[in-house]
Amino acid sequence: RQLVPADPVPLLQRIRAPTLLLWGSEDRMIPPAHARDYLRALPDARAVQLPGLGHVPQEEDAAASLAAVLAFLGR
Repeated sequence: RQLVPADPVPLLQRIRAPTLLLWGSEDRMIPPAHARDYLRALPDARAVQLPGLGHVPQEEDAAASLAAVLAFLGR
């Protein structure tokens, strides 16, 4: 049997901290199109899609991930 997860939107809407979503453009586990759903639910969010990376961009290209995080923190 498969688990049907609960709708995450009510929980996401409660997050008030600025939020960065790092998404690999080649993520086959959770497609990058899902970032739009998260952006609609999070009050203060920004998404960065990292080209050529998959589901774990911070491990696949730590330097590119770090650059995105540093740019987000510096905004």
